[in-house]
Amino acid sequence: MNLEATQRQPVARLTRDISIILIGTILLTLSAKIAVPFYPVPMSTQTLVVLGLGLFLGPVRSSLVVAAYLLEGLFGLPVFAGTPPAPAGLAYFAGPTGGFLIGFALAAAAAGWMVQKLAGLPPSIRASIAVLSGSILMYCAGLFWLGSFVGYGEKLLNAGLYPFLLGDLTKAAIAVVLYTGFHNRGHA
Repeated sequence: MNLEATQRQPVARLTRDISIILIGTILLTLSAKIAVPFYPVPMSTQTLVVLGLGLFLGPVRSSLVVAAYLLEGLFGLPVFAGTPPAPAGLAYFAGPTGGFLIGFALAAAAAGWMVQKLAGLPPSIRASIAVLSGSILMYCAGLFWLGSFVGYGEKLLNAGLYPFLLGDLTKAAIAVVLYTGFHNRGHA
């Protein structure tokens, strides 16, 4: 390998990583804007994308994607659900859903880390454990923060957990199916 080819490798890797982050933040933004009619509340597809990023990109890249997305929103870009007309920026972050936004970063990192650590298991098992781990961390962060707005106990669970469980289980299952299908396709 010559020196010129060696020098191009880090640039190519950096370009690829920046492209992954850009595409990931676009996917997250689109997923925040897509509301699927669901009972008892409409759901965005954000947790599907967050968990999928963790499964497919691993803990570091998925965390970088979510961090870049959060920074975009923090700087006022309308990337979050409901923006506009809801104000973006710090006001949105400090609102009731701010903990869930932080939870997205935790969920992506946890799902990515777990799916890598369980590499010896079948893809469906490791993906299921990974999305469950990520979802638990997302809910812990989100509910902890939301509790300061609505109170804790049953009121909190009625506001931030129960209405979303079925939708989030559905999205987690979709992420597992996509990951499993992708990995089983390579071995068929």
